[in-house]
Amino acid sequence: MDSSIISIIIVLITMGLFVWNRLPISVVAILGSVAMAMFIPEMDLSAVYSGFSATGWPMVVGMCVVSAALFETGIARKIGEKIGNSFLAKTERRFIVTVSAVCSLMSAFMSNNGTVAIWMPIIAIVAANSCGKIRSKMVIFPAGTAAIIGGACSLIGSTSQLAANSVLQGYAGYEEGMGMFDMTKIMFPAAVVQIIFWGTIGYKLLDKVLKPDSPDFDKGNMYSVAEIHKLEKEQESAAPAWKGYVALGTMILCIVLFVLSGFQPFKSYFNIGTIGLIGAAMVLGTGCISIKKAYSDLPWDVFVCIGTISGIGTGLDVSGGGALIANAVLNLFGGKNASVVLLTVVIAVLTSVLTNIMSNNATAAMLTPICIAIALSLGISPIPWVIVIGACSNLAIATSFGTAVNMQILPAGYKFSDFVKIGGPLLIILIAVVSICSVAFLF
Repeated sequence: MDSSIISIIIVLITMGLFVWNRLPISVVAILGSVAMAMFIPEMDLSAVYSGFSATGWPMVVGMCVVSAALFETGIARKIGEKIGNSFLAKTERRFIVTVSAVCSLMSAFMSNNGTVAIWMPIIAIVAANSCGKIRSKMVIFPAGTAAIIGGACSLIGSTSQLAANSVLQGYAGYEEGMGMFDMTKIMFPAAVVQIIFWGTIGYKLLDKVLKPDSPDFDKGNMYSVAEIHKLEKEQESAAPAWKGYVALGTMILCIVLFVLSGFQPFKSYFNIGTIGLIGAAMVLGTGCISIKKAYSDLPWDVFVCIGTISGIGTGLDVSGGGALIANAVLNLFGGKNASVVLLTVVIAVLTSVLTNIMSNNATAAMLTPICIAIALSLGISPIPWVIVIGACSNLAIATSFGTAVNMQILPAGYKFSDFVKIGGPLLIILIAVVSICSVAFLF
């Protein structure tokens, strides 16, 4: 059997195991990646664990340690009280809309991983001091999704549009690539729709799927009120005030570095991974949180999943499975003989679906040359389709492993099915918005 077919079968089985939800997510990720390495000869064995060396892994680990230090020193409670007493946090729905809007804006100009890393502890703090009116699990999911979508609103917001742009710049006549805000034309409306979604039907969907009244609602949620109060009771009274200020200063430093790392000359010295490690080293080195405490409370099941899950997307990519799916879908709708409008919609749908099962960078890098070739054969500029690919490759919101941000929020206790049931309907809405805006504003 051809490698491309085998890789598609492995992906389907892996997704089935995630939906089944009987095995730890780390075990499913390991099994899927190892299966790819064993049965796909084109894939290097090292790809199974390559996620551990990706910048996202040390960033998530490091920022979890920094967040824990904020709680451990008691400074988190003070911040939470101030935000929680503000007008914007009077109701859970209002707080969700506020956080979604801020995350969308922030991630357009800084790392979406960094944005989520900053907001998860803030959300947990506010929830812990809200007397039950705000629940962290209800807010963290929209925050993660908003950061993902906001990251597609500019050329520098995420890496997949840079991958697509790099391919475009390799073609004669298109060396300048996309402009900084070319993607804003189609993604700003999508970001606005997403914020409205969370304030209306999305909030009801969160309530229906997550079941906040269920006794198992906060199962596995390291940001739950019980966990936060447990941390505060254990160490807050013993922590000197200066440690709280060091922890807060470390978080602020990380925020500044996350922003600066997107620009020269800082990007030559920092990336999200090194920033996370610097933050962890600072709070551990100054004793804001003990090594034993920090490491014992980390969600290792999630971290192992993050480190190994990328092997599944790699196998689908190097085996040609992703290209097989892409070409089959494009040819199904007429290929080079189809109308530009129809192909634009097909490209948006195809990119959005593939990016939920493959790496967003791999999806963009794989589809861009295919679509450029079709555009040039039709005698039209490929830039609009490259913009669509760059935008839709960020819509990995319907699976838990579609992007690093989704795996980053898993410590809040979400299941694979939560992403499908909540992110899936929003994905369909956003595909429609992006398709309409693409046809209206790009051609």
